[in-house]
Amino acid sequence: MEDDAKSVEEALSRGDVHELLSVWEDFNRGETWREVSATGGDKARAAAAQFLTEVREVAALEALRANAKAVELLTARRWYVMKSARESGATWALIGEALGITKQAAHDFYRRKIEEQEKYLPDLHDAAAARAVLDDAGGE
Repeated sequence: MEDDAKSVEEALSRGDVHELLSVWEDFNRGETWREVSATGGDKARAAAAQFLTEVREVAALEALRANAKAVELLTARRWYVMKSARESGATWALIGEALGITKQAAHDFYRRKIEEQEKYLPDLHDAAAARAVLDDAGGE
């Protein structure tokens, strides 16, 4: 269990999205099997007990921290994919739909990210290429 806590802390400190999602999934698998262990028949309880010895133990608050950090990382990187979608011909309406937001919210998010890149990382950012997909000549 001490090794489990250390591996979770390491995943949280490294901030690798795959590791963070693994922490989240380990918690959820553990919860599922603990429920099976508490409510299932003898065979199910035996299977649950075996599985629980093999899965990393993750506390609920650690799982939530991993979830929050993964969401933060994925959201921060979203603009790269939005740029690629625009370069492939997707409209802001389609991008918004894919994200479950309005086309205006998608456009505004992307614009803010480009402005942040220009402000904080001007030497590492191709502003012209990023801005080239900002306007939606096709309307929708």
